[in-house]
Amino acid sequence: MFIRDASAADLPRIVEIYNYAIPGRLATADLEPVSVEDRMAWYSDHSPTTRPLWVIGNIAGWLSFQSFFSGRAAYDATAEISIYLDVRFVEV
Repeated sequence: MFIRDASAADLPRIVEIYNYAIPGRLATADLEPVSVEDRMAWYSDHSPTTRPLWVIGNIAGWLSFQSFFSGRAAYDATAEISIYLDVRFVEV
């Protein structure tokens, strides 16, 4: 399995996988699909050295580290980890 930093060119596939998870409401609180444009600021908030966004293989999935915003300084080094996989690559 190959994992690499995501590029802006990967966003359409990242959004596709994310939007597939919305109807199940188990992995996200979003109720409506998002667009690539909606995710541009989110993408820009990631950094390979501090808050990476990685894609897995030929984008069979992706994972990201996002800052956990609580307003408390003790959480500044804390990250939320999101993992989304294309259902075609998940064995049940």
